[in-house]
Amino acid sequence: MATFVEHRIRPPKDKENLIQQLSTDQEGPFQTRYQTLIFAAALGWARNRREPLDRPGEGIRYELFRRHTTIEAFIDSLGVLDASTDASIMSDERLAERIGVFEEYANGGLAIIQGELNAGTRPMDVLLDFCRQGDSHSVEDDDFDEIFGRRRPETRS
Repeated sequence: MATFVEHRIRPPKDKENLIQQLSTDQEGPFQTRYQTLIFAAALGWARNRREPLDRPGEGIRYELFRRHTTIEAFIDSLGVLDASTDASIMSDERLAERIGVFEEYANGGLAIIQGELNAGTRPMDVLLDFCRQGDSHSVEDDDFDEIFGRRRPETRS
């Protein structure tokens, strides 16, 4: 008989105040804690900042993340990128590992955001700056090689 395991995504305990500050509870830019974690994980991945959780906070049901297939795919993608040579990372039995990778990138992204807020910048301004900076980044040929293991296809004029 199979047992049901309710997976939870655990935000870092030491950043709970920051997560609250970024949510609408305090007029932040995000409506929910899970939206804050998604943005933070994307930022952590984009800046290559992954930090283990020292102490996890109160977990958020994974089902909230699964309601949106793109969010679930994002979490899965982080796991795949972490274990790119191991196709079994996508098995149901390894969901907890994929969630762990997501949590660590979210923790790294939250640390980046906290650093900017410590400089006295308003939360919305910090997030808008990150979005603008993301627009200006392009994938270089070396990045393409690393990601795909081959050279970028030549574009035709």
